[in-house]
Amino acid sequence: MPQQRLLYLDGSHLSASLWQGGVLREEGHFPQNESGAAAFAEYLSQHRGSNFSMLADIADEGFQIETLPYTQGADRNALLARKLGQYFYGSPLATAVSYGREKSGRKDERFMLTALTRPQLFEPWLAALRAAEVQLAGIWSLPLLGGALLDKLQAGKKRCLLVSITRGGIRQSFYEDGQLKFSRLSPAAAAGAAEMAASCAAEVAKIHQYLLGQRLVARGAPLPVIALVHPAQSGIFLEQCKNSEELQITLQDQHAVCRLLKLKTLPQDSRSESLYLHLLAQNPPREQFAPPPERRFYRLWQTRNWLLKGGALVLLGCLLFAGRELVNALEARSATEALLQQAEADMQRYQSIQKTFPPMPASTDSLRAVINRFEDLEKRTAPIEATYLAVSRALGEVPKADIERIQWQLSANPDEGLLFQADARKPAPAASGNAMHATAVVHGLLPASMAADQRGQLETVNAFADALRRDAGLRVTIQRMPFDIESGKSLKSSSETEQAATQLKFVIHLSRKL
Repeated sequence: MPQQRLLYLDGSHLSASLWQGGVLREEGHFPQNESGAAAFAEYLSQHRGSNFSMLADIADEGFQIETLPYTQGADRNALLARKLGQYFYGSPLATAVSYGREKSGRKDERFMLTALTRPQLFEPWLAALRAAEVQLAGIWSLPLLGGALLDKLQAGKKRCLLVSITRGGIRQSFYEDGQLKFSRLSPAAAAGAAEMAASCAAEVAKIHQYLLGQRLVARGAPLPVIALVHPAQSGIFLEQCKNSEELQITLQDQHAVCRLLKLKTLPQDSRSESLYLHLLAQNPPREQFAPPPERRFYRLWQTRNWLLKGGALVLLGCLLFAGRELVNALEARSATEALLQQAEADMQRYQSIQKTFPPMPASTDSLRAVINRFEDLEKRTAPIEATYLAVSRALGEVPKADIERIQWQLSANPDEGLLFQADARKPAPAASGNAMHATAVVHGLLPASMAADQRGQLETVNAFADALRRDAGLRVTIQRMPFDIESGKSLKSSSETEQAATQLKFVIHLSRKL
């Protein structure tokens, strides 16, 4: 953070002071001439890194109360610039202090337009500041700081006249509801405390007559007056500054005010410029007189400072985030190590328990292979209930048919067990894909009473096969009839037929895709 230096300008001199921690130390005193400007330039070259604030206490200061239509943004700036140019033509050191909007009517905004009307007095010093490229925060006047001083003193009076003695003379500022209305600097020759007290009493009486003439105060109404006086000179001022029906003078202990404002450098007499400089260093008013070109390097410093602060905040955020991630990583590593230790302890406990088991007839790998094989065989085992039910329903529909035996088989070939009697040389069809099929060869019997009725035998077997085909998932093939019906077979005598009558057998092949 750069050091803060304060410049105090009156009609004949410029003084420079270092303000640090409530301590004000004067570093230079420069007269209003060429040698003073050169010495000031040399002083600036030694303190280019500091921030400078200028406090002006000169008699050439104008005030004007104006009511303007309420505007915002660029229109407001243009309107104020035009009004300042009309009232204070030729002075760039001008500003407008807003006193808020009116309560009724169009609710216009009230301003106090003020300017330092003698810019030639500032030009040598501002030229030296520009040449040295130092950071000038702004230019203020004593009346702009008086409202803040009254707030600190808690002087809650509707109207008040604040009297201060400075190096430039006797400063009298009139405030109404804490708002500056008028200020005047009366030159005072260097004299003793008694002469200064008499001059203050005379100037207060003059300013009171002026306020009456301007109708800022009413006749017969008492005007509170607050005068900042050194405690050692309060008795002298009490003798000269008498209260009257129209003037109620209160002598404010200057050292008590300094302690209230936490100014550690106490004045040696009743001059109050150090008190105002301390107020400026603590809380400078928003409104000031320096135009933007004079504050260019201060704005650059502010921008650089904001960027540095923003970068520091980003860096701090990154460090905090990295620290949090590091803590999380350490916690995760600690948790991982704890889990590994717990897993190792569990493994040791398991091995110790496993040693207490009786010896197995086979190794664990062999048992695992057997179990896996059993599970695989169990998965390939096909249920036969559906085929049983189909055969049972067919027997119920064809009661003349009977079952001798059923041969079950699980195969990838749906024709497994099917005999191709028509052409023994024809090979069995190959299996299609990896699908498994449950096959059954049903050996059936017909009653002996149907031995002479070959047509009835044929119809019974076909009816039995049709009853099986009602199961959509069952593939039914008649493999053999009770008698030979193929054209290539030779005819048999009746004696042979009677011998085979006792064995009326047929064979049906069933296949179901799993």
